[in-house]
Amino acid sequence: MNKGFTIIEVLVSLVILAAIAVISSNILQSAIDTEQKSTSQLNSIKELNLASSILRRDIRQIINVPSRDFFGESENGTFISNNNSNKFSFNTRISSLSNEISPIKKVDYVYEDNMLIRRQFYSSNPYNADDFNEYVLLKDISEMEMSFLYGNRWYRLWPIDVISSRKIPKLIRLEFKINGKEYSWLIEPNITYAFQG
Repeated sequence: MNKGFTIIEVLVSLVILAAIAVISSNILQSAIDTEQKSTSQLNSIKELNLASSILRRDIRQIINVPSRDFFGESENGTFISNNNSNKFSFNTRISSLSNEISPIKKVDYVYEDNMLIRRQFYSSNPYNADDFNEYVLLKDISEMEMSFLYGNRWYRLWPIDVISSRKIPKLIRLEFKINGKEYSWLIEPNITYAFQG
């Protein structure tokens, strides 16, 4: 008598091996998909945290001094955001490698083309409107609203009046959406004094 497997036994073995291979393949694909989704979410969180840290650092190091526009004229405040402009500007202290260069620089935060952009000028009173470094902090923003607390009310522009033109807002609020998720950032500059000059 020949020792061996019958054709049915071989076919059953192949079916079992094929089923194991399909299940293993599905498990592996699921693990790869989960890893890619986790990496994507982690990168989004890192991007949000970095943007928040940079913005908070700039605002916490804000210098309450008036700026000049690109024509050398005094601007109407120490912190500026025109109504519905999706932009605010101020002077802040930025560390420099050289002690010969002033650490005070003008910084703009601008919402345009579905991005939050940080523009850092090379001085506090730049003469050239195109003389800056630009860094995209956040992308894929579908909506953004900037508002500023004065007294007990929120405003979409700054300064509100002559008194507020010498002050920094008590709070700065950015509300935005990225990929359908809503975010709200509140930042306290922690500067209560008015510019005297």
